[in-house]
Amino acid sequence: MTSEGFLTGSALPKTPRYPIIIRMRITLSNLKHEQFKRQTWKNGLGFTDEISIHPETAELRRANFLWRISSARIEQASPFSVFPDHDRVIVILKGNGLRLTHTFDGDEDSTVLPLLAPYEFPGDVPSRCELVSGGVTDLSVFFRKGEVDALVEVVDGPVEGSNFSWRPSGRWNFAFAARGSFEVAATSVVEADTLDEGSALRVDLSEELTEEQVITFASNAASDGKLILISLQG
Repeated sequence: MTSEGFLTGSALPKTPRYPIIIRMRITLSNLKHEQFKRQTWKNGLGFTDEISIHPETAELRRANFLWRISSARIEQASPFSVFPDHDRVIVILKGNGLRLTHTFDGDEDSTVLPLLAPYEFPGDVPSRCELVSGGVTDLSVFFRKGEVDALVEVVDGPVEGSNFSWRPSGRWNFAFAARGSFEVAATSVVEADTLDEGSALRVDLSEELTEEQVITFASNAASDGKLILISLQG
């Protein structure tokens, strides 16, 4: 699903497909898991599935991106790639957690990352990971220092028979289905669609949405669904 809305002045239809907002542009894309681009880690020690990158012509190995979102499977202890110009948020999606150790001026600081808890750290600090108990799958958000602000939060998905409403506020926004699949309800902002587990809905905005303009998620399952909401501003 990819759609755009652009409405101006007298060109507005009587019954618009999108809300009546002057010079408002909304771009939506449903990024399916099978469409992610698999690449070798920057340090060559594993693989990463690239969900989205900006600009689209940027490359992981050159680290010339403004921001990048990806997922990786970690099966053994290893050093993390160093990104001198970027900060990073990591979320453990599956597994029993990860111990991350940073080296600051010769001193080490270790943190255990539990499941589904966003953790931010500077990409220019040497870091290494150790598995707590078995392999893990993670989600990483990279964003350029001093140029992009990032907000990453994990929220409970709707239970069966209820809805969850999201009003994205960044220039670039993502809703990642970390656990469970969700129905995206048809509204004035988006057409009806399905967000499968492991896939992401991308929402690009040129102006802030109004209070009434929301994206609504519904679940037909009674399981404990989880969404990861990402907002990037720069």
